Amino acid sequence: MKWIQGAAIAALFSWAAFFISCVWLTFPYIFVEVREQNFQCKIDQKSFQLSWIHSVEKTQWKERYLQDENDLILAETQFISFGAGTPDQGTITRQDDGSIHIQINRKLKELNWVISRRMQGKIESADRVWNIYQDFPDYSTVQISIKKDSLWKKRGLNDCL
Repeated sequence: MKWIQGAAIAALFSWAAFFISCVWLTFPYIFVEVREQNFQCKIDQKSFQLSWIHSVEKTQWKERYLQDENDLILAETQFISFGAGTPDQGTITRQDDGSIHIQINRKLKELNWVISRRMQGKIESADRVWNIYQDFPDYSTVQISIKKDSLWKKRGLNDCL
């Protein structure tokens, strides 16, 4: 009789573990996806930065993005001189090093970024840098967006950084 109780408890425990695993693996996971034609990867950090050399001013520009539940948020941009493509809204702050910061906080569904060796586009997060311009042909369009997927599918997606 005790073995029946033990078997019932083991079966109940196994069923509970299976149920919890199924729920955990299908639980929605939010991440930033970077995609270019047949390539895709994920950024797991809550913020990242794009940097490049501006085509007209030939100075470095940086944009910092935050991951929201449904959107990318362009938090701020940083550059040396005003010129083509300078945001026209936001709080402007001049730094001691001569750079200009603009707080923007604009929500975006998707970002389409054209990269090339000339502009030297990079994706940076925490202490990691991806020289993305080295990995794709010149003038490739990279789509960056927020995705929701299961933890199960997340495991099959490589980290960008």
